[in-house]
Order: sequence, then structure tokens, then C-alpha cells
Amino acid sequence: MRTDVLEIDAFYDSALGLAAAGFICARLEEAWGPATGLRVAGFGYALPYFPVFAQAERCLSLMPEGMGIVSNASDNSACLTSDTYWPLPDAALDRILIIHGLEEAAAPRRLLREAWRVLADDGRMIIVVPNRRGPWAMIETTPFSAGRPYLRGQLDRLLKSAMFTPAAWSSALYFPPAGMGFLLRASRAWERAGEYLWSAFAGVTLVEVHKEIAIPAGGSKLEVLQPRVLRPAVTRRSADSLHQPHS
Repeated sequence: MRTDVLEIDAFYDSALGLAAAGFICARLEEAWGPATGLRVAGFGYALPYFPVFAQAERCLSLMPEGMGIVSNASDNSACLTSDTYWPLPDAALDRILIIHGLEEAAAPRRLLREAWRVLADDGRMIIVVPNRRGPWAMIETTPFSAGRPYLRGQLDRLLKSAMFTPAAWSSALYFPPAGMGFLLRASRAWERAGEYLWSAFAGVTLVEVHKEIAIPAGGSKLEVLQPRVLRPAVTRRSADSLHQPHS
């Protein structure tokens, strides 16, 4: 069961949601900049983060069926789709952002394999998920409390099982998930302090990944999806990775 889009939309219209989006956007901008000339898609609820990619060739919002679709999306910028089949050709995207998408997926690995299919071989993807140890996953007042939160190790194993290589890790939302004015006014100080003093309790984890390109040890290209006959290709690490958090 997906969180209704109207609930998520209302959160991002609130002062708390605007603050959360601002801090996550800062991490995305550090990683990818304006994505000039690139083909970008978001899966889940990514619309509040598209302003970061103002210079992209195009931005497409893939919204999971069961969530619903927002009425204020620009023409042809949003569509409903299943978790495991996206209406895009192979290698169609340079960048993918998954936010409010993985944690409520019924089959997370199959979702990631579909992302693998539509991502260009030299493309990159950022996934934002609730941190299991953080208060944002525990207090049911924001969409970050929905679904399945992840520890870093759990997410790492899931990504590798779907043929993605984590290139960089980061985190955000160190301030409490409360909309009280005095807390929001101090949110920047909370973010700066939290990165150094309580990094394990961030509200969300961000990971940037790239594809593992499987090369058949022998035989036809049809064998690429059969792990028993594969050896992994040497992969190129991301040139401009996310900010590394202090432990």
C-alpha cells in the first residue's frame, strides 16, 4: 500500500516539508549540479527536487500506481507506472532519482532491476531512503515514516544484488521532524551539528550508484542476465560523488 500522493503533497507544502526538501536538494546539487543537457527521471515523489535540475534536457516524474498523480505537474512531465515496468526504452536516462519510492515497493530488487534497465551505461542514480535509526522513520508525521526504512548495510546488499555499485554515501535531516517555528529556525544549525555529532541518526540516507555492466564469460548476449556465467566488468567510479559524512 502506497502513501497517497495528497498526503505527500501536503507535507511538501508545509514549512517542515519545505525545510526537508531544501536540505536534500543541497545534497543533490552537490552531486549532480544542474544536470545540464541530461535526461533525468524521478521515481516515487520527486517533483519538489526537480528545480535542482533546471538545465536538464528533460525531467520526467514516474509516480507509482497506487500513489496517484499530482494535478500541478506540468504537461507530460508526470505519469503513473508500475514499480517493475517503466514506459521507457533501455538506457534512456542519464540520471535517476528515487525518493519516496523504494521503501514502499513490494519487490525492491525488481524495482531496482527496472531502474538498471532504463539507466544509461554511464548514467548515475541517487536513492533517498529513511534511515532506520533516525527519528524521521519513527515519528508518523511525515512521508519518511512510511514503508521500510533501511540501514546502510541493508541498502548496500540490496543494491549489489541488483547489479549496482555504490559510489558515494551521504545523509540529511538531522533536525527533529517537528513543524514548530523555533525548531525550523534552528534547522541549519541542527544540520551542521548533526553531521559531526550524531551522524548515525540522520533522517535519510542518500546513496549514489552506477551500473555494473555484466560481461558474459562465454556465449551469447542472452546469457547476460544469468549470473552463473558472468564475470563483472571493471566499473568506473563516479567523478563527482556525494559529500562523504563523518562517522
